[in-house]
Amino acid sequence: MRLSAVLMCFTMLAACASEPVPEPLKIGNTLDFALLQDQYANPFVHEDNMEILLYADDMDTSRDVRDAIGRVEPACYEEGKLVFVANVSGMPSLITRLIALPKMRGYGFPIWLDYNGEATDALPVQEGFISVIRVKDGAIVSLEYVQGMESVMNAIVPLCGIRSEQMAQL
Repeated sequence: MRLSAVLMCFTMLAACASEPVPEPLKIGNTLDFALLQDQYANPFVHEDNMEILLYADDMDTSRDVRDAIGRVEPACYEEGKLVFVANVSGMPSLITRLIALPKMRGYGFPIWLDYNGEATDALPVQEGFISVIRVKDGAIVSLEYVQGMESVMNAIVPLCGIRSEQMAQL
């Protein structure tokens, strides 16, 4: 009896100590990316420029985003109009430092990283989909979920255009 009371007490304490999952952000909510850094540890400075935010929460969808971003005009992400955010808080820090960051540095565009999960925990997401979040003045104005690199391209090319070397291949 005494053991079960102790176990029940610990269970209740653990339940009380865990933080509730925040409500997903909706149209009209503002984004707070002050804690984000890119793969070179540069702070996020694009609050005023951001027009499209891409968020993928798994490896396959992230690959589709990377492939799409690599095909658009670099000025779009260099000026911060197009922003790709990734949550790396679930990855062991040693793996992040020794494997993931060196690989990300070879992509040629910034990936804004959330190391503790706070900036991305309320971003709207659906499993297996890429969140395409349109932003104006730091607030969400529209949201859609897409699958595949072609769908990402359809969402970002009107804003960014296609790299000239990609145009030659068309």
